[in-house]
Amino acid sequence: MRGVSGDFVSVTWPGYVGVLTAMAPQRFAAALNQAPMWRRTQHRWLRPYDYAANAVRASAAADRMPPDQLLRQTFEVCGDFAAARRLLEETPVARPVIYTLVGCAARERCVIERTETGFVTREDDTCAANDWVPCRPGWEGRIGTRRFLVSSFADAAGHSRARRDALAGWIGSLTANGLDWVREPVLNPYMRLAVAMNPAAGILRAAGYDRAGGELPEPVTQVCEIA
Repeated sequence: MRGVSGDFVSVTWPGYVGVLTAMAPQRFAAALNQAPMWRRTQHRWLRPYDYAANAVRASAAADRMPPDQLLRQTFEVCGDFAAARRLLEETPVARPVIYTLVGCAARERCVIERTETGFVTREDDTCAANDWVPCRPGWEGRIGTRRFLVSSFADAAGHSRARRDALAGWIGSLTANGLDWVREPVLNPYMRLAVAMNPAAGILRAAGYDRAGGELPEPVTQVCEIA
């Protein structure tokens, strides 16, 4: 894709107009995670009500940008990590979201936890899943649809924490390895895409996953590398 600040590669499905995961060589790379869901009650059987109420609230926010559209605009107009960080932190969004952003220089990395008009940015603990760090009262980490009515708040928070810890403990190198970090608990029944990006080196590596009868998905594409 191309914007006023240069070209960038967006990993998504055909026809999708937003950006969820992308890299702009020699500028920055970023990914979007679902934020936890605001719960009016902790009862599991009322989760569909909260899901619907939050969707209505987001739809009514006509003056705020959807998070995936904001990420696309960031890649189109921002020339460096600092500009991208400011835009992702300060632009009002239609619903809560978690952005992971990395640049090309040392220490250019952060996780931006967004509500509609506020933000919390972490510069050190820069692994993210689908929950705030630390967990906040009233918010429930995202869970898969097959567990929509049966998983508890503690289950969802625990799954996100396990994924973050596994990624934080990975000691490989993108330039020397494939996607060997894709293992449990990062690899889970709902995973369909794995992407590794290094904007300084201009490397993006991606592979698709799907379930083939087992509990966990398996690779269904060859690893695609852009360099």
